[in-house]
Amino acid sequence: SGIIIKGAWVGQWWWRQSTVNMACFKPMVLWSGNAGWLHPCYKSSYSALPDDYNCKVELALTSDGRTIVCHHPALEFPYELSQPMPRPDPTNNTEETYEEMLKARLKVNPLTQLRKKPHHAIEELSRLFYTSKHRWFPVGQYHLRRIKKNPPKDR
Repeated sequence: SGIIIKGAWVGQWWWRQSTVNMACFKPMVLWSGNAGWLHPCYKSSYSALPDDYNCKVELALTSDGRTIVCHHPALEFPYELSQPMPRPDPTNNTEETYEEMLKARLKVNPLTQLRKKPHHAIEELSRLFYTSKHRWFPVGQYHLRRIKKNPPKDR
């Protein structure tokens, strides 16, 4: 037999409107925090979550059989995981600059490395500066001729 139930949040309890099959519920005692009294309910024997899962959800059916109650307690996690992330000291920041990274990657002389294998250099530069490969290709003569040599000054 099915029953219809209503839905609302009351504290940590979830009241939900639905149709429920009574065959999968077994009796239990449920504490009603608002009313302050105990009454017999039916607890579900079905659980889709594994036993070691960090979510302790409890389902129950009220004594009149018209409402399902679902309890979601706060999740438990270790204290170490609640600490803030350590931030580096900005005064002693030893991170490499782009120039240092470029010199270290291209090693000896950057210009000779770029001239030897330009397609490898373009890939390296695009990875190093997080840009597309098109940013590093040379501009052709067609476009260079159309650039104004002496652009007008701003007023």
